[in-house]
Amino acid sequence: HDFSLDEKKGLKLIEEAADQRDPDALFMLALEYNIGEKLERDESKYMYYLKEAANLGFSDAQRMMGITYDGQKDDNIMHLHYITLAASQGDSKACGMLGAHFMNAECGLTKSLVLAKHYCEKNLEVVNSAFNFSIALYELGKERYEGFLEIPGYSPIPKFLFWIRRALKLDSAAMKYRATELISMIETKVNSHCTNCRVKAEGSSLKRCVRCLGAWYCGKECQVQHWKAGHKIDCIKS
Repeated sequence: HDFSLDEKKGLKLIEEAADQRDPDALFMLALEYNIGEKLERDESKYMYYLKEAANLGFSDAQRMMGITYDGQKDDNIMHLHYITLAASQGDSKACGMLGAHFMNAECGLTKSLVLAKHYCEKNLEVVNSAFNFSIALYELGKERYEGFLEIPGYSPIPKFLFWIRRALKLDSAAMKYRATELISMIETKVNSHCTNCRVKAEGSSLKRCVRCLGAWYCGKECQVQHWKAGHKIDCIKS
């Protein structure tokens, strides 16, 4: 909404559209009152127009309404209400927020790895969501297959390593450290034997899958067998 040609006329048109309860116009007007460049900054009007747009189903407004309630005492219900509305419309950022809440049992929610994975998967371009997704994927695999994570076609390890490596780009030193520890732990556990025949490694004799960097083999024969057995489903280009 560039008003450089006729700022007053542009604002008037937006206000008229907002008076007719057009969600886009309501949201644009809310932003103008929040930024304070074209209109004098007014927090109450910002909240009024933002809420109107949110209640009319504008997903960006719903997510932003959710954020305004985030962290406020006794406002978890309203925070979740608006974040869930936005997520239900496919707002990827809202999905990431909801996934984190389910992952960490925040805002009064019960921890759910299934829902954490579901929502974080819709926001994988954001590193925090990729981190939570990888953890949920790994933990779900442990639960479903009683700790055995190398079943061909059902192994979460290649995808876990792929997405948690993305977490190394996190700004948080603590989360980056945790990601590094988890990568080291899983790789040490998995590269101790051939992923196909389970023969234990002798020194550094195993060869790594160059595509996913998440499986190790004692030779070409085992690699081909494992690929046909299901690794072609699990493998993800690193």
